[in-house]
Amino acid sequence: MTNPQLTRNLLEVIRSLPDADRRWLLEQLGQDSGELSDHELAEMALAGQAFDDLAQEPDLYSFTDGETIVAA
Repeated sequence: MTNPQLTRNLLEVIRSLPDADRRWLLEQLGQDSGELSDHELAEMALAGQAFDDLAQEPDLYSFTDGETIVAA
């Protein structure tokens, strides 16, 4: 489990880096052999409360919007 405040602080620092430094950091992270799965990334986003503000958004779509999709 991640520490949400630490994660937010790290993101803030990374976003404040000059472009060249940020690209270098991303390259270094890309060389990490232990890539995260989609599930692990989703868990990190949820633990870091990345989507909490969406609860305040109105529901824009419903199941009655658009056309019915039929599986082939």
